[in-house]
Amino acid sequence: MKSRGEEQVLLVSGDSHVGPTLGTLRSYCSPKYLEDFDEFAISPQVEEMRAAARQGRARYLKTSGHDDPQARLADMDRDGIAAEVMFHNSFNGEPMPFNDLGWPELDNPELASVGFRIYNRWLADFCSSAPERLIGLAHIPLWDLDSAIEEVRWAAAHGLRAVNFPSARPQWVQYNESHWDPFWAAVEEAGMVLATHAGAATDPAVRAVNGTPLLLMEAGGAYNRRAIARMILGGVFERFPGLKLAMTEQPGVWIPSALVELDSAAAAPLPLSNGELSKAPSEYFKTNVFVGASFVAPFEVEAAVVDWWWTNIFWGHDYPHPEGTWRYSDDPDETPMTHLSLRHAMAGTPHDRVRAIVGENAARVYGLDVEKLRGIADQVGPTIEEITTPLEAVPALDGPERQGYGYFAFRTTGPYS
Repeated sequence: MKSRGEEQVLLVSGDSHVGPTLGTLRSYCSPKYLEDFDEFAISPQVEEMRAAARQGRARYLKTSGHDDPQARLADMDRDGIAAEVMFHNSFNGEPMPFNDLGWPELDNPELASVGFRIYNRWLADFCSSAPERLIGLAHIPLWDLDSAIEEVRWAAAHGLRAVNFPSARPQWVQYNESHWDPFWAAVEEAGMVLATHAGAATDPAVRAVNGTPLLLMEAGGAYNRRAIARMILGGVFERFPGLKLAMTEQPGVWIPSALVELDSAAAAPLPLSNGELSKAPSEYFKTNVFVGASFVAPFEVEAAVVDWWWTNIFWGHDYPHPEGTWRYSDDPDETPMTHLSLRHAMAGTPHDRVRAIVGENAARVYGLDVEKLRGIADQVGPTIEEITTPLEAVPALDGPERQGYGYFAFRTTGPYS
């Protein structure tokens, strides 16, 4: 029998991406919309996106895992990952039909909804190749509440585990209002997770920010996390205690200060809450809000372990994005960059905390079958010793172990560096 240190660790990535080609998605399009689909596929905007992706000649374009489930599983096996949560946009230049990262519903809500349905049906088929390992997020037309509820129920019935949940948008009814209660009820009944990814669904003002450092702070950070306060103070989790909100790719040690601010706001002698709360906002956070701490850093792990919030964060490798921990390699004997990044983050951390952060927490949040996944981990996962042995030095960005990848995989000083 293996000792506890020799057992393979269950790795579940709470952050990865897929990118089906428009050519593949066309077969999922209703005949009624084929002409519109074909016009979209050859539009200048799409051609520009594809050209930009090809021009980069990025190593991550060498894998077929963007839209081939078997190639995807092979890449996961090499990194030792048993399961992963998949958002759209794998940087391969393939957009969502009739959609981008903006507000497509303002231009043509009918076609925007059609694009979501096409993508969701492809994704359900993709995930069916390995339903316990490939965790899909459905895109929902939230501008049409009845259609949104219908799509949630379809997605849950066809194996998708979560909703791609946009950041709060000024043109929508805000998430603290009772308008959304039928939607919350449908998501809770379906057992789906509301998952928000940093940088997605931001408004035009944010996307127009000139400069990457500014964009990092605007598209992520507190601006992206507005749903937390609106839903907690709006009494959403009081009325729907089974609802779960996962904020993904949210680096930094922000949770303690955010909860102090929430509790103080609720206790202030002003009517700041439009929901009846039976407990402090921080208590709702502990039971209903979870944080995808993608490419987690050692100072974040240390702070989480000292405090309580290691129970509410989960790791992600951000496949196949170049800022994440995954790096394409055609050398089967090369140590995966993901393992090096985990060693950087987890060295010296108690093993039970490591297991929670790198796999068990995400499995719990997304309702995964842990016993089935442990069987996979026993075949592909690294041992606890392999991912907690300290690195002698952080690999250089332009060195052989990174080759220009893993921008955020070895952070040492803050959320982005």
